[in-house]
Amino acid sequence: RFACLGLGLLFLGLQETADVTMEAIKAIPGQIGQYCSFTVETCAYAGSGNVMKVQKLLGVCAEHLEENNSHQAVAAFGIALVAMGEEMGADMSARSFEHMLQYGEVNLRRVVPLAVGLLHMSNPKPTVIDMLSKLSHDGDAEVA
Repeated sequence: RFACLGLGLLFLGLQETADVTMEAIKAIPGQIGQYCSFTVETCAYAGSGNVMKVQKLLGVCAEHLEENNSHQAVAAFGIALVAMGEEMGADMSARSFEHMLQYGEVNLRRVVPLAVGLLHMSNPKPTVIDMLSKLSHDGDAEVA
């Protein structure tokens, strides 16, 4: 997994430059291939505000998977990573994270506090602080 993150960081913010690498990663079978693909894609489009990428990542998060779902956590974190470039995208993503907290699987609930923190890193809002405060008292220790 760290190799996937390292590969993703090589393409941080380079957008279309990473397309060839993302196509090559699709040849990797199984869960690690999906994980690596989403890691490289989200790193490549970090801060871009690309709505199409956010919609794709939301679609991945909407799937209800019981097993082999670690790529969904990367997709949820990727939503924050892509949307942190603009105010409107950050607000829409914050609403999506609230829905993930209510209806999402456990692996998505666990990544939401980190994603919300990343989304509002240098722009603390009272609603975000309130949400993170409520999550710190969550019944799941990993979420808290």
